[in-house]
Amino acid sequence: MSLRDGFYLLSLLSFFLFSISCASQPKSSILVRDLVEPPAVIQEVFAREGKSDYSLLLDEGYSFRLIYLCENRVLNFVEEPQKNPVLVSIQTILDTPVEKKLSGDDRRRIWACIERKVWEEHSRVEEYKSRLVRERMQLERELRSARSQKDLILAEIAEKKRLEAEKQRRIEQEKRRVEEERQRRIAEEQRKFSEEERKIRYYKTGQKEDSSPLPPPPTLLPKVTESGVFMVMKEARISEEPRENSKAIARAIKYDIFDVINAKNNESGNRWFQVFVGERVISERGKKVGWSPEEKPFWVRNKLLAWVYPGDIGNINNVKPLKIKPEDVQFTGKASVTPLKLTFYEVTYGMNTTIREEIFGWVEEADGIRRSTKNKDEMRTLLKDLSKTMWPLPTQEDILKGYIRQGFTREQVVLSWGRPDHVNTTRTLVGVHEQWVYGEPPFPKSYVYFENGVVKEWEFIRNSGK
Repeated sequence: MSLRDGFYLLSLLSFFLFSISCASQPKSSILVRDLVEPPAVIQEVFAREGKSDYSLLLDEGYSFRLIYLCENRVLNFVEEPQKNPVLVSIQTILDTPVEKKLSGDDRRRIWACIERKVWEEHSRVEEYKSRLVRERMQLERELRSARSQKDLILAEIAEKKRLEAEKQRRIEQEKRRVEEERQRRIAEEQRKFSEEERKIRYYKTGQKEDSSPLPPPPTLLPKVTESGVFMVMKEARISEEPRENSKAIARAIKYDIFDVINAKNNESGNRWFQVFVGERVISERGKKVGWSPEEKPFWVRNKLLAWVYPGDIGNINNVKPLKIKPEDVQFTGKASVTPLKLTFYEVTYGMNTTIREEIFGWVEEADGIRRSTKNKDEMRTLLKDLSKTMWPLPTQEDILKGYIRQGFTREQVVLSWGRPDHVNTTRTLVGVHEQWVYGEPPFPKSYVYFENGVVKEWEFIRNSGK
């Protein structure tokens, strides 16, 4: 803007201000783009919202009206008191007298800004919808993955249950077989004893033996077996019979956990538990004997094959050697030297590995802890939880046995007895009193009473009232 134009605008503004001061009501208005010396309040608006497109002076009773085309807004100011403009209202431009004072380009600019804002809002909505669709697809993928993992876990649990049931079935079969064998052996011993007595009686009396068959021996009732879990607390021997001088067939590692399948007292009155130890291979068709030359010893544990000559050592030159895996050959301890000064070792091979025998052993009660209320997995979990504590060993042993003592904490009672079915809490002046109920209400089996978080006493309800 030139100096002449500025002088002309200043004169024009002075004229309008003079007209306003002299007239009682504004008669005209003018659009200007730049005020020469805007009031302080206008400068504050410019600093806060940016410079306006136009300033409308002396219009409809207002001293100043700031026009923002792209915002479709008009800020209206009045001077009350004098020379102190105050913002009194904000209005739109479209469909007002202010719109008529604007040029066609300015009106098109207003609509272009409105269209751009609408388009930007539409773009934000579309982006938000796209993000929601992506998040939904991600959640659906995660849900499918979680379902697959759930199905896999359920399948593993079902397979584990099936294997446990199969193992339990085999244990029960073995228990029945052992019991039937014991009953058969007892019956056979009684029959032989009766036969011997009969022969001795007829021999002493000189009478002729009665050829009539003997009455069958009385049938013995099968012994009631036990079940549960036995945990070895230290390195204990597993014996083949419940006797002090019984031959040891295995030695348990510390904290080994076994299934209990039977129990009995020995001659000294000590309690013994029969457990399932493992399996071993039994040959159905017997062992084949052969001779292995010194050049290829059978004990070489690698991928090489051992040359084994079946039959007698004297006929070794007339038979064709067999190629057998070294791990399938066992040395009998015998060796022989041929006339040609060749040393051969006698071995066995060709065992049938299709039949397996389950191995059972006996462990004395003093060497472990019996817990019939928990299975092996629960006992392993209990051991894992106890290993994370620093409780004294007597306390840990009580928890493993399923006991509780006075002074036990809530956590120790939960590990020993499990979580209660119901908790009754009472607050008194001396502290917090809790009653833990074990058993399905309304027929509980036992109560545990806590005073300020530790066990005070407990009681058992023997007659549930059912």
